[in-house]
Amino acid sequence: MEHYIDLDRWDRKDAYDLFSRGYLPFFAVTTPLDVTELVRRTKAEELSFYRALVYVVVRAMNELEPFRLRIRPEGVAVCKTVSPSYTTAGENGTFGICNVDFVPGETMADFCRRALEKERQQARAMVVEDDVRDDLIFLSSVPWFVTTSVLQEQPTNPDDSFPRVLWDRIREENGRLWVNFTAQLNHRLLDGGHLRDLLWRMEALMAPRRTL
Repeated sequence: MEHYIDLDRWDRKDAYDLFSRGYLPFFAVTTPLDVTELVRRTKAEELSFYRALVYVVVRAMNELEPFRLRIRPEGVAVCKTVSPSYTTAGENGTFGICNVDFVPGETMADFCRRALEKERQQARAMVVEDDVRDDLIFLSSVPWFVTTSVLQEQPTNPDDSFPRVLWDRIREENGRLWVNFTAQLNHRLLDGGHLRDLLWRMEALMAPRRTL
């Protein structure tokens, strides 16, 4: 059930207050992510690597409460679940946006198939749904080149607490497959330790013989 943080008892209150004092509190980190096993699995199951990594990111964030926090006028809410809002290829070089509700317990294969069906239902390139909801994670990919740092578009509103995630082209190094993974986050809610936990959780989900 969705609920609100008791700010006076919150162990992050000091950091939240600090970055509420006139800062634009956003930070971004780009780091290599080993996707060898996920590539192998998506090829074996004939799934889209892109949709599969969307699933891994969103499942990991749902398992980590700090990534389900959202700043609202009433306070800091803990969303029951958060769902992906990701870019899709449009026509003539354009792109679309597809929102797919997260379903706890859903397998990676079922999510990929359901996401593909949702994309097919979109009648035009740019579809932005439910623009008043804040239980979303924004995800995208730039599969044409390798990134070393990324700054994504974002409102200047310091209450904006949508995590923004992007990864780049798959590359091979020493027999392993990698992408550079960027997370852009609100420092009032999250810091480097939380991103470490996210990466660890994603790596565990993508481990060999792990059921997804």
